[in-house]
Amino acid sequence: MSLSKPNNTESFQMNVNKIPAVNFVEGKLPPEFMNELNSYIDEHRGKMNDYSDHLVGQIKQNEKSQQLELEKEAPTVTGLINILGMAGRVLISSYSDQLIIDKNAYNNLPLDCFSIWTVHSYDGDYNPMHDHDVSYDQKSMSFSCILYCKVPPQIEELTVDGSNDLYESGGNIDGCTQFVWGTNTSADYLTLRPRQDRVVKPEVGKFMIFPCWLKHSVMPFYGEGERRTLSANFRAPFKISAKERSDGKTHDHWENFEKRNKK
Repeated sequence: MSLSKPNNTESFQMNVNKIPAVNFVEGKLPPEFMNELNSYIDEHRGKMNDYSDHLVGQIKQNEKSQQLELEKEAPTVTGLINILGMAGRVLISSYSDQLIIDKNAYNNLPLDCFSIWTVHSYDGDYNPMHDHDVSYDQKSMSFSCILYCKVPPQIEELTVDGSNDLYESGGNIDGCTQFVWGTNTSADYLTLRPRQDRVVKPEVGKFMIFPCWLKHSVMPFYGEGERRTLSANFRAPFKISAKERSDGKTHDHWENFEKRNKK
């Protein structure tokens, strides 16, 4: 073999290095969990506080359209918070090699679920592009959750695969959640730019955990039925007090992160 006459790619080493832009954690809760949760919501729906003033969702096309705050101390809700919190720790740990110096302290970061609510959508309701970014002024690692509780049959019947994107015009993403983390154009593949969006079809029991800064939206759907979701925001503070650490020392991840970046 000669450098002036390479025959094929087997004559040298190479590989495709795909660098992820954002990490998700996905899971699915069993039907018995979802039945218990939906029964609780149905039973307490008339007593829950309106939460729409805190949200951008245009959930008002129907007299039954609502965005309601959940009572975090209720046993059913507390159990769900624990499940989502465990899943959130998996998301945080996926970034640990880049962000955290003291992994022992990091693995035991206290989690605070500071907001949790339900969204009851009907024909024509939608959620414009938004994020839940609360991290910068709180000095905390923050993540958000979406749990699909009820899905109308016309959404269940949609065909959503990896080819669906923001430029879908056939109604195949009605009622779906769209995540966006960059500039997107219809010619991305032609310019060797990776896709920076994702379409997620709702399924009862499916949940998504993602960083609070990640922008997302929900397309409107049409017809009968309720699209019900539960959302929550969590934060894990960078600073851990001496009381919260087994070694009795205060540890400030934010301070260490800043010191490392100044070197």
